[in-house]
Amino acid sequence: MRKGLWLVACLLVIITLLAGSCGRQPNEQPSELPTEQPTEQPTVGIMVESDTVEVGSSFMVLGSNFKPNQKVWIDIEFRGRYGLQVYCEADEDGSIHPIIEVPLDTVPGDYEVKISTGEYVHDRQLLTTLLIHIQ
Repeated sequence: MRKGLWLVACLLVIITLLAGSCGRQPNEQPSELPTEQPTEQPTVGIMVESDTVEVGSSFMVLGSNFKPNQKVWIDIEFRGRYGLQVYCEADEDGSIHPIIEVPLDTVPGDYEVKISTGEYVHDRQLLTTLLIHIQ
């Protein structure tokens, strides 16, 4: 399962990179160089092999357009168990792809996966909340 998730994650990153380079002719130069590059908002999603995630298995959180080495926090509170907090840093391309393990004693149901950025726990800013179904 992990090998399949990793392959899909790699393909998504490649597609994202290729999409950003489309539309410009090879020798085309911009008419004017901007003084400051606008930054895109980070894009985050959840990668699962099917519509649901089984208790005891895992899922991947995929993200792009982060600043290189930007700190990203992933929080999920599993019913029947304490909350889980995963910390990662964006790679040099601004991507994240941590794998979240679903504990065996998790109560099946719908869960919120909260994605935040920030240097430390106390200064985190919520970026988005994603839903995942665990059975």
